[in-house]
Amino acid sequence: MSRITVTESVCARIAQHLAKSVGERRYHMWFDRTARFDYQQDRRRLEVLVPNSFVADWIGRHFKEDLHRAARHEIGEAVDLQVQIKPDAFTREDLEAADDTPPGRAGGGSGRAHGGAVEPAQGRVEASKGAGQGSGVLRWPGLGTTGRPPRDRQQAVWHTLEGFVAGSSNELAYAAAKRLAEDENPATNPLYIYGGCGLGKTHLLQGICRRVVELRPQARVEYTTGEQFTNEFLAAVRSGRVEQFRKRIRRLDLLVVDDVQFLANKQATQQEFLHTFDVIGLSGARVVLASQHHPKQIEQFSEALVSRCMRGMVVEVRTPDAETRIRIIRELARRRGLSLLDSAVEVLASRCVGSVREIEGALTKLQALVNLTDTARAAAQGHGHGHHAIGRAVVDRLFNGDLSTNRVRVVRFENVVAAVVDHLGVERSDVLGTKRNSGIVLARSLVVYLTRQMTPMSYPEIAAAMGRRNHSTVVTASHRMEQQLAENRAVSLPTSKERVPLMELAERIKAAVARG
Repeated sequence: MSRITVTESVCARIAQHLAKSVGERRYHMWFDRTARFDYQQDRRRLEVLVPNSFVADWIGRHFKEDLHRAARHEIGEAVDLQVQIKPDAFTREDLEAADDTPPGRAGGGSGRAHGGAVEPAQGRVEASKGAGQGSGVLRWPGLGTTGRPPRDRQQAVWHTLEGFVAGSSNELAYAAAKRLAEDENPATNPLYIYGGCGLGKTHLLQGICRRVVELRPQARVEYTTGEQFTNEFLAAVRSGRVEQFRKRIRRLDLLVVDDVQFLANKQATQQEFLHTFDVIGLSGARVVLASQHHPKQIEQFSEALVSRCMRGMVVEVRTPDAETRIRIIRELARRRGLSLLDSAVEVLASRCVGSVREIEGALTKLQALVNLTDTARAAAQGHGHGHHAIGRAVVDRLFNGDLSTNRVRVVRFENVVAAVVDHLGVERSDVLGTKRNSGIVLARSLVVYLTRQMTPMSYPEIAAAMGRRNHSTVVTASHRMEQQLAENRAVSLPTSKERVPLMELAERIKAAVARG
C-alpha cells in the first residue's frame, strides 16, 4: 500500500494550510499534540488520529470543513475524511496534554465521530478507553480503543430530556431529573429512580448527563452501570491501581450509575461505592442512581447503602397510562416517518401496555409490515411506492398475523390467577371462594375470561380448578366479561388508585402472564 505518513510532505502541507485556516492558536490547541495525520493515497483517505472521543467529537463538529478544504487544497481533489480514536498512537505526555485541553468546548454531544468517521451533528456522544479524564467529558463505559459503541441496549445514542414523553406515570421522575440537571443546588440530589424494564430510566439518566454538559461545559460527567463500576474496581484492585480509580471517580461533578442493584451481595464493592458516595457528596457533586427496585427492596444491600440512597429523592417510573402511551406512540412513529391514523394509534395503545420497549418493538414490526406490503404493491403495479397513512386494519393484521407481537406462551391456570390477584389487590382465596362484592366478582370474571383465552382449558376444567361443581357459572362469568369489555368501562385499581379502561386492564394482565 502506498501511504504518505505524517512525517512526509503531503500531511505536513495539509497541517500548514489548516493552521492558516483556523489560526495558529486554535491549531496548536486542538491539533499540535492531540492529532496525527495519515494520508492513504490509494484510498484517497485522510485519517486524523486522536487520543480520545472528546477530541474526536470536537474536531468533527468544529473543523470538518476546514480539514476537507485543507486536504482538497493540497491534494487537488476531495478525500474521504475520517477521525480515528487511537490512544496508542500518542505518548503519555501527549495524553496528558489532551487531558489539559482548555475547557468550555463541549456542546452536549451535538456531533459524533461514529466508527471514526466525521459526520454531521446527530445528537450522539461516544467515548473510548481513556476518555473521561479531561473536563467536559461524557465518559461512556466499556468501550475499546476504536471508539465504536457496543451493540447492546446502550448504543451510545444519548437520549435528551427534551425527547422524554412525560405523563402521570413518570412526571415526578422527569421533574426531579430536570431539577437535578439544571438547578445550581438541586434539592433532588442524590436522585434514585426505580421501576420496571423499558419504562424510561436509562433515557432520564442519559438526558441528565447530556443536559449537565450542555449547561456546564467544564463538568466532569460519568455514566456507568453497577456491573461496570464493579468490574473497574476489581480490575483496579488486581492491578494495584485503586488510587488512580478513586482519583478519577471522586473528582467527578456528576456520577450516574444505572442498574445499581448489581452491587447487591458484593460487600467490597459496596464499601468502595459508599466511600465514593460520601466523598463526592461532600464536594457538592451530583449523584444519580437507577434500579428496577426501591432501595429498601434490594436484598443484600447494606443498611448504610440503603441510607445513602434514601438521603435524597427516590422516585418511581410506572407503566405508562393510556394517554401517555398514545403520546409515546405518536412521537416514536413520527421519528420513524410512520403516519398513523387515530384508529391505529388507539389499537396500539390498547395492545402494548407493558413498557415503552414493547411499543418500540410493535412499531418496528409495523414498519417492516408496511414496507413489505408497499414493496409488494409497487412490484405488482410496476411503479414506486409512496407512504400512506396506516389505519386500524394494518395494525390488526400486525397483531393477528404472522408478525404478531401479542403471542403468548401456553400458561397454567395458576399463572392467570396470580396475575389477576396482583393487579386487583385481592386475595386468591376470595377469588376462588364464594364472596360476591364487586371487586371479587370482577377478579373472578377476569380469571375465567383470560384462562379461556390463554390456556387450552375448557369451561368444565376451569370450573373444576375454581372449585365449582357446575361449569355454567364460569360460562356466565366469561360472557359477562366479554360484554363489559365491549363497553370498555373504567375500573378502579386499588393497588395504584388509578382508573383504567377494562380492556387496558385485561391487556396488562395478559402481558404480565406472558412475561411469566
